[in-house]
Parts: sequence; structure tokens; C-alpha cells
Amino acid sequence: MLGRNDFREKLKTELSSRLTLDHPLIQEAALPQKNLPLLRLMATQGYQLTKVFARYIGGLYFHCPPLPRYSARLAHNLYEEETGRISKTAGHLQLMQRFIFALGVTPEELEAVEPLPETRELIDYRMRWVSDPASFHRGAAAVMIASEGQNLEQRAGKMRHQMFPEVYGLTEKDLIFFTVHAAEDVYHVKEGLDLVSLVCTTEQMQQEAVETIHETCDRFWWFYDGLQRSYESQELSATAVN
Repeated sequence: MLGRNDFREKLKTELSSRLTLDHPLIQEAALPQKNLPLLRLMATQGYQLTKVFARYIGGLYFHCPPLPRYSARLAHNLYEEETGRISKTAGHLQLMQRFIFALGVTPEELEAVEPLPETRELIDYRMRWVSDPASFHRGAAAVMIASEGQNLEQRAGKMRHQMFPEVYGLTEKDLIFFTVHAAEDVYHVKEGLDLVSLVCTTEQMQQEAVETIHETCDRFWWFYDGLQRSYESQELSATAVN
């Protein structure tokens, strides 16, 4: 079994070795031309993930061991997720809606979107771990490290939302969902690393936590695979019609 500091570094290394910014779909979205169908697809499927995120934090809070510092931080995170009052913005779901509506998606269109199979798999995978107190360490690894860590990825000094071409005409207000997370998730990931390295008290738990980060990041990659498949199918359909 690794010492706590060494194990924390191993968790951090596992996260940093699984970058989804390398996915071809994100590279295509970052090309210097307007591609609203692709960005709308990415945004509306991302919304399916945002809709359930507070439930993950709530599950972790409910099942957190008696560690007042960490349970308080989870409560703080949940309060911000639902209200946005700490960041003086709005609830994070509302901020995501603001971004999507700026892309020209209507509330009715957004409400009609169903999760793709890969999106559903990512949602359900994390829900499985946060719903059981026996798998708290895996839930914290999946949500606080692997998931919140997605917002900290960079390529060529740019975060995910900064790679969107300027031709979309998005304003700072439209992108505030991403800027809030870019700031907050630095602390959330740090807290996740601290918490998981503390609660994993056996070699098996340590191994499970590392595996969970790996598997969660895999599912984020598959999420983009699903988006790519759907996008290419839409393109083929449009070509056939034309």
C-alpha cells in the first residue's frame, strides 16, 4: 500500500495521462470556421451531464464519512452548483442553458434532446458509485477528480471553451459556465485528491480509486465517440437529402 502522499501523486498522474482534448471531435470543433451543428450537438449532450451533476455531489455529501472539513466542502460545492450565489452568477444548469441558447437552440429543442447511449453510460457509471456508501472512494474519484478535472485540461495554453472559434460570436456572459468551472474546479480537484487519498485505507481501495479515474476518463472519451458517430450520421443524412 502506498503512503498517502505517494498515492495522491498517483491519482494526479492518472488524471493527467487521460486527456480528452486529444479527441478528434474536439480538434474538429476547434477549426477556424463556423460549425454550429457540431457545437450544438456537443452542448446539448453536455447539458445531459450537467443536469445530473448536483445529484452526484449530493450523493457524496450524504455518504461522506465523518470528516467535517470535507463534508462542509461538499455542501459548499452543492450550494454553488444549485444557486451560483458563491460565484455571484446563477445556478450552473442555468449558466449552461445560457450558453446553449446563445448557439440558437430553443428551450423546446433542448427539452426534447435525449442522451446518446455513451452519454447515458457516463451518467450511469458515476451514479452507481455515488449511490453506495461502500463505494464512496470510487464516487469521489469519479466525480471530484476525473470529472471536475475535465474542466482543467489545456492544449496550447487554452482550455476547452477557449478553443471555440471566435466566429460563433459568443460573449463572456455566454461562456460564464466554463469560466466559473475553470476557477472553481482547481479547488474541487485538489479537495478530491486530498479526500480520496485520505479515505483509501487499503491497497485494494487505492487500486479501485485509480481504476475509477481511468474508467471515468475512458467514458468521457466514449462520450465524444458517441458525439462523433451522431454527427457523422447527421452529415450523411444531410448529404443524402441534398
